[in-house]
Amino acid sequence: MKPGKIVCIGWNYRSHVTELESELPEVPAVFLKPSSCMVGDGDDIVIPEGVTNVQHEVELALVIGVPGRCIPESEALSHVSHVAVFNDVSARDMQSRARAEGNPWDLSKGIDTFGPMSVPVPVGEVPPLDSLHLTLTVNGEVRQDGNTRDMIFGIPWIISYISGYMTLEEGDVIITGTPEGVSEIRRGDTVCASIDGIGSVTNRVV
Repeated sequence: MKPGKIVCIGWNYRSHVTELESELPEVPAVFLKPSSCMVGDGDDIVIPEGVTNVQHEVELALVIGVPGRCIPESEALSHVSHVAVFNDVSARDMQSRARAEGNPWDLSKGIDTFGPMSVPVPVGEVPPLDSLHLTLTVNGEVRQDGNTRDMIFGIPWIISYISGYMTLEEGDVIITGTPEGVSEIRRGDTVCASIDGIGSVTNRVV
């Protein structure tokens, strides 16, 4: 079953903000991806004709198991049932153009197949969420190599912050930002996003 919503956190790794020569945010950027963008391990990432500069973003995904609204930070982790690896594929040229024009950039993030996610695993079976090693390779070459300890906003804070504005429902997915190293992927590439202790998701770009 696909989630009702995918809530995405941007600007949440110090290394990524530095990479883009931006200032550290006071609050994270929050946007949504439609569940129709999701694919699994082994499925293709399909770049539509005319879409250029498509980039990868490895992220930790949280799956909500217990619904909640205005969740205190102290209780936030009890609302997470599973975690997974997510590749927040983005049409960067579309996103940059929309931002420059002051328009939403949901379309650049919500294209079909632009949300590969690994099989979720129970949160109780994985290492501590605040010290997870994330990597992403393209054709076997490491492009991203980071750790969740570099997050600007921690996971309990993120859950509490989001739930202060929108109810988190069972099955909803929160993706928590990406470290430095995002780069373009092209047709024919094989992309593998992985997190130690959680798993991986591998997809061919067509």
